[in-house]
Amino acid sequence: MIMPNVQLTEAMQDYAEGQVRSGAYANVSEVVRAGMRKLMQEDGAAEFFRLKRDLEAAMAEPDVEVDLDELFGLTT
Repeated sequence: MIMPNVQLTEAMQDYAEGQVRSGAYANVSEVVRAGMRKLMQEDGAAEFFRLKRDLEAAMAEPDVEVDLDELFGLTT
């Protein structure tokens, strides 16, 4: 897979290289991929919390009684 050219700030580059020097990662590409995985996880968590909020709001709405037979046209 071809890695796109990514421009890092000097501080980001220093941090990534420090992670490689520490042995935590084999190269800067691994550091960048780890950062991307973290962002993807956070985006998933954000979506979960949006759905949870929407569900809680829906559950807080007043109940409405619905005649399912009438709804589905099953009345005789």
